Amino acid sequence: MSRGGKEVDRATMAAAKASYDRCCAAEHFCEDFYRNFFVRCPQAKSRFAHTDFERQNNLLRHAFGLLLIFPNQPEREPTILARVAERHSRRELGVDPSMYQPFIEALIDTVRDSDPQFTPAVESAWRRTVDKGVAYMQAKY
Repeated sequence: MSRGGKEVDRATMAAAKASYDRCCAAEHFCEDFYRNFFVRCPQAKSRFAHTDFERQNNLLRHAFGLLLIFPNQPEREPTILARVAERHSRRELGVDPSMYQPFIEALIDTVRDSDPQFTPAVESAWRRTVDKGVAYMQAKY
């Protein structure tokens, strides 16, 4: 299975991971992400109406961690994202592939506000690093 896209070098992945570590130090990182996501993707808000956000925030942090290491994983199934992809697919939650671009933009908005060392290079590292995982999730819909 080829995931396509450009290869992501270790330095790029490390820059995104270091940024994520700084973001995790921000007290309301997950809450800020969801606020940004609901602004960029209003149709997603109703899907979270009865959500336990303490649990959801833990799941979100785990998913971000998986996205950040995904480009460095072997290209064989099952991948480290296989269960997350299945959960978000039409067979379970039905997260339409079109919702992933607002997800990425909300993530970048949140990182911009949460990472005191945010730069265009950090933004590029995030985008390049999560791109493969997001493409994988979309393809598994």
